[in-house]
Amino acid sequence: LVQASEVSSAMAGAPSQATKALAALGAVTLAGGFYWFAEPRLRAAFEPASPVLKRSYSPEEFAAESRFAGQRPGWVFKVDHRGLGYYKDKV
Repeated sequence: LVQASEVSSAMAGAPSQATKALAALGAVTLAGGFYWFAEPRLRAAFEPASPVLKRSYSPEEFAAESRFAGQRPGWVFKVDHRGLGYYKDKV
């Protein structure tokens, strides 16, 4: 019959090479699994969203103004690729 004190003293020693190898294999497997699961989600979270295509205005759809001169029906006052002024509103 094996005494409990003999079992605990045998387990209290330094870990064997096999135990160390299994622990390392477990750690690598866990890290690889986390990377496989989390990487696509992290990439999607930190990458900018798909670029929003801006509308391009023709010269006929733009009236340059250095300051707001009141509302114009069908026009929006803003800064865009042609500069500050009134842009034809796409309704």
